Amino acid sequence: MNTPGTNLTSLTPDSPLIYFLRTLFGTAAEFAVYIPDSGDAIVINKGQLVSMVERNCADAMIKRLPQLAERNIFQPLDVKKIDSPEDSIALYVKNTGSFIASLELALNPDAVQFPEWWNAPVPFAMSSRGVLKLNDKAVSMFGTGLEKLNAAELPDRDEFIVRLDGLNGTRFMTFKMLRPGIFSIDDCTEDLTDAQDITWWAAVGQTWIKEIEARGGTWQRLNNPPEDKDPKTFRACEWNGEIQGWLNIEMPRKKVRSDELGVRSSKKKIQKDEPISEHQEEIKEVKKEEDTPSEEPTVRKSDDIIGKIGPQTMALLAAGQTRDNLTF
Repeated sequence: MNTPGTNLTSLTPDSPLIYFLRTLFGTAAEFAVYIPDSGDAIVINKGQLVSMVERNCADAMIKRLPQLAERNIFQPLDVKKIDSPEDSIALYVKNTGSFIASLELALNPDAVQFPEWWNAPVPFAMSSRGVLKLNDKAVSMFGTGLEKLNAAELPDRDEFIVRLDGLNGTRFMTFKMLRPGIFSIDDCTEDLTDAQDITWWAAVGQTWIKEIEARGGTWQRLNNPPEDKDPKTFRACEWNGEIQGWLNIEMPRKKVRSDELGVRSSKKKIQKDEPISEHQEEIKEVKKEEDTPSEEPTVRKSDDIIGKIGPQTMALLAAGQTRDNLTF
């Protein structure tokens, strides 16, 4: 026989009514109470539960009791009309688990029934009727910001991550379900940040590789340092100071067309072999002297300039003369 305060973890809102009835008869409880996440508590006695089982509702889940009441399959009891509810024992079923307690609790179904290990030195959170409650360890580690979350909007999964924005920045919390409605909490901000950093650099690497391939290059992943490769073509890949492998990259050499090569060679040859004429040297020498500043500026007469020009260049200045018909 179960005593008040005993948790019945095998009984959940998804259990059938026939199992609800069997469990009720195995306890000292006189009433059965279902507390949904929202809405009023559904209170029934053993006789009503037996009647529903006999009316082909044995396989209906406990969480369907509000709908059965709307169809007039049964009429929920009003706890306020029951004498001395504090002295009556009831079997409670809710998302956070099942337990036996005084019927008086049904008058205030929002009162949270914590498990006996709730005050262990481990951060726990409980979802109850849309409200998230933290134990003392969770409050000391993470503050009360998590209690502002809407418990009804938490993902219906055994494990999930919640983002928490606060004055000290953004934090990420991992919730792991221990039993329906009760979770352990862990701060995964650092791990998630590292994962995001790794994802970013992985994306950078993929983009770089695609750029190399688009330019006709090839790449190869190597686990050991290459011995037969040009050291300029491979790179050591490090992460947090540890070498993860080597990457060998080879780009295609730029091809030069033969006609372009011939033109370039001929231009260089012409520039190298072309002689400088005698009169070009003379003019270059005159220009050099004109550009050189003297200590006392003087006005140079035309005769002085002409006197500096050689006979061959002077002959070319005569009207109608060319270099070919000059004789000296």
